[in-house]
Amino acid sequence: MSDKIRQKDKNNISGYIQGGEKKVMTKFNKKMINVLATATLVAGVAAPIAALTAPTAVHASSSYTALSTPSINSDQQNNAVLGRAKVSISQASIASGASFTITLPKGFDFGKSGDLQVGRATSATDATYGLGVYLDAQDNALDKNAAATGYNDATAIKVEKLTDNSAKVTLNFDNSKDSADVYLNFANINVSGPSNGPVKATIDASSLSGLTSGEVTIANVVSSGQVSLSAADTVSNTDNFTATLKVKEQTAGALANNNNIKLKLPSGFKWNASGTASILFGDIASGDVVSKVDGDTLTLSLKTKSSKETTFNLPLSFYVDDETNAKEGDVTASISGNTTTDVSSLVVGNYGQIGGGVSVASPTTILAGHDEQKIGDIVIKEKVAGSFVNNRTVTLRLPEGARWQSTFESNTPGSNFSGSFENTNGLGGADVSYTDSDKRTLRLTFKNVNSSKDPGTLKLKNVEVATQPGFSGDLNVDVAGSQGLSGSVKVATVKQAVTLAAASKPTLTIGLGDQQVGDITITEAAKEAFVKKDGSREVILELPTGVRFAATPEVKVTAGDVKVKSVSTDTYGESNKGRLSFYIDSESATPSTITISAPKLTVDRTVAQGDIVAKLKGSAVSYTAYKGASDNTQNWKDNNTAAAETAIATVGTPAPGATKSKAVFTLGSTAYTVNGESKTADVAAYAENGRTYLPVRYAAEALGVSPQNILFDKATSTVTLIKGDRVAQIKLNTNLLTINGSVVRMDVKAVTNKNRTVLPIFWVSRALDASINYDATAKTVTVENNN
Repeated sequence: MSDKIRQKDKNNISGYIQGGEKKVMTKFNKKMINVLATATLVAGVAAPIAALTAPTAVHASSSYTALSTPSINSDQQNNAVLGRAKVSISQASIASGASFTITLPKGFDFGKSGDLQVGRATSATDATYGLGVYLDAQDNALDKNAAATGYNDATAIKVEKLTDNSAKVTLNFDNSKDSADVYLNFANINVSGPSNGPVKATIDASSLSGLTSGEVTIANVVSSGQVSLSAADTVSNTDNFTATLKVKEQTAGALANNNNIKLKLPSGFKWNASGTASILFGDIASGDVVSKVDGDTLTLSLKTKSSKETTFNLPLSFYVDDETNAKEGDVTASISGNTTTDVSSLVVGNYGQIGGGVSVASPTTILAGHDEQKIGDIVIKEKVAGSFVNNRTVTLRLPEGARWQSTFESNTPGSNFSGSFENTNGLGGADVSYTDSDKRTLRLTFKNVNSSKDPGTLKLKNVEVATQPGFSGDLNVDVAGSQGLSGSVKVATVKQAVTLAAASKPTLTIGLGDQQVGDITITEAAKEAFVKKDGSREVILELPTGVRFAATPEVKVTAGDVKVKSVSTDTYGESNKGRLSFYIDSESATPSTITISAPKLTVDRTVAQGDIVAKLKGSAVSYTAYKGASDNTQNWKDNNTAAAETAIATVGTPAPGATKSKAVFTLGSTAYTVNGESKTADVAAYAENGRTYLPVRYAAEALGVSPQNILFDKATSTVTLIKGDRVAQIKLNTNLLTINGSVVRMDVKAVTNKNRTVLPIFWVSRALDASINYDATAKTVTVENNN
């Protein structure tokens, strides 16, 4: 008999106590504790001493663990090898003579008429018996064969067969010195048509034995002939493919010479001859694995029946036979044959053409007027391995209302990139640069060719952008570049950082002061929507020309925890636009609302009929219009500084002297109308490069500007238009438009046509404070006074 199943330090016994600290108990200490415990018992009540030799159910402590649970089929068979189990008996749990019975379930037995035996095994793996029982007495057996200890190795365990499917195990020692383990090896068991599922041996013990009853799983019965299939090392390619097929018998003999498995490829693909099998487990040789190829079908079988569960790998290869029928994507083989398999289909490769794509799985939601906003991760992926070529480029272009964070911060960003790269299968090493005058285009130049079998990916993670104030809706990136990719992907949804609302919209009278309007609220869409960084913290509520605050209203935080200070009102420069301003003293931890309570307005007599629209501006709500790199975000500074706007009142009657005027110009025609009256110009409206141009002089006259207020300074090539208190100046061959002293940079240069100054209709509307409408069907431009 071997000395022990497990190695054990005879001088130290380790255990764990509450809190995870390890405690080490020396053999001397352990013996001392036993002696002290015995002395205490002797000094106290004598009854507990008897419990050491005849444990009660309270002291019973044994557990059952399955060490192996092989799978077998449901066929009738003799000498089947089932699993092994372990019975763990706690120290001082049993007295000499303790016993338990082992009963096999229906359909299993130890053999009849002496075919098989039960008995004591000489090792934990002894397969001599139908049931072999091995004892590891541990420290109970230190003084072997010493009568005084009550332990004798020759008689310590007795195993006897009771019936064909039950046996009794008797333990002829007490285990007061140490715990003990009993190993049950169900090595040769007769099987006669059991049901599918776990095979459980039942263990019964008397409550007085110190052992507990229970059951342990010693095998699993599965459907006869079941085989598990999987594919590894599959590749993505344009014509030739390889893969490794893993075949695993769930039971011995599942894939016998009369059984087979067929793998049929989809239309357009055919098999090559398979490689040599590699045996991982079992008792067959690689030459016993037979595979036959017939076009799109591969048939797999074994020459001989295995006596052990067999697992092997089989190299496969196939190719595209007909490109017109081969479909791109996963190549899925259908599984058939007269062997039961765990799958009905198997992906063995991926077919595609050279190319790639760009996608965003999860677009984010970001705030307008803010920078450092993270968009969804952008994934650039090959369709098949090797699609990308060295030095080819992929470009990602943002719309006008957005900038890459690096280009927002710097006019010369170089290769700086606010984000990170994650690549797979070698598709990486992309150089970063920015193109176009406003640096909206991010260009990636690929330097590493993918040398793997699978398509490579490059993921742009945690990418940051900045958006202009007032931007809302989908943020889409246009894809292009020399690699040949194209399209557009949504990377984020942009929402207003703050909203502006009026409690009411009263009708006001021109020429009067102290006119009451409803409360005005400014609400954050998210925490920290009011910005306080880089010294930027002002909020401005700007009114139209001719409208001012009669007094400074109360401004207070009515929700959330943002803090404000320094509230004041004034008029903005020479524009005669009233404004209210205050500063953000502390950003919010929760979305906040600021209320401007019961403001009163003064409305000049110059104000025209219509809505009084208040605009929300300032670096605290329109951060990107004030802090971006000047060249890349100049248009935001000039034209897109309002974060939100709303009508807070309306003027019901026109101001004295103000007249409504409506002019209609037709593209390609010198004829036009003013309030229905036909007129003729010496230059026609026209379209060029997608823009519609109007002659400035005739548009101005149609809107009531007198000829003497249309001036041209030949020395400076400057056209001056005077309309009421509005003075607009246009300098020819430049993109400079000056309105009441404020310079606006146009996106085109002012030019002449037949010696007349012409501008796109948008800039005509800005210069003359007019409303413009273009009818593409009629090809007409309608120009109307705003005041």
